[in-house]
Amino acid sequence: MTTNALIRSEPCRECGTEMLWTQNAWRSGDTVGAAYRCANGHVIDPALTRQCPTCGLHDTTRISVSDGTQQYRCWRCDKVFEAPR
Repeated sequence: MTTNALIRSEPCRECGTEMLWTQNAWRSGDTVGAAYRCANGHVIDPALTRQCPTCGLHDTTRISVSDGTQQYRCWRCDKVFEAPR
C-alpha cells in the first residue's frame, strides 16, 4: 500500500477531516507559505511542524519546547529531532 506523502497522518483537530500539504495555505502579513490545510479551510501554523531530516516530510508534531530548542516527532518514520525555536 502506497501512502500519499502530502496527506498528514493526524486529521484536522478542528473538524476531523484529512489535512493536505498545500502551497500558499499560510498567510501572515506579507508572508505566504506552505502548510497543512483541510477541505474546510482550517490551517496548521507551519511553525508547529518541521521538515523531518530523515524522510523529508513535514508530517511532524512538536512534542516539547525548552531553552530555545523545540523537539519534534515524525509521524511517518518515527524520527525524533530538534529544531531551533
